[in-house]
Amino acid sequence: MIDRLVGPAHAASIETLLPQQVVEIVLWIALSISAGICEELVFRGYLQRQFHAYTHSRWVALFLQAMLFGISHSYQGTDACVKIAVFGLLYGSLALWRRSLRPGMMAHAGSDIVSGLFAI
Repeated sequence: MIDRLVGPAHAASIETLLPQQVVEIVLWIALSISAGICEELVFRGYLQRQFHAYTHSRWVALFLQAMLFGISHSYQGTDACVKIAVFGLLYGSLALWRRSLRPGMMAHAGSDIVSGLFAI
């Protein structure tokens, strides 16, 4: 659905980072799991809570962390930043709804794994 809104294809700048061989695929999966856990801890676990404490609004905090999440991936290009910010909104909403980071960590790691293996 996001590809239909913003357009398909990943940034050419990350083409060389995508896994090609078995060892690279195994390392990609490990990296994706690590990114899923760490980025959820930082953006939804820490920043979203800090923005909430500062603004006293869950919704403002949700949008601020999502914007920062998208901007932090600017090396992938402008289109990717927008897509990733939308994912930040979804992961942040999931954290608010479930009151836990674990579902977002699993979803984040899973989407990173799939996007690297299937180049989407």
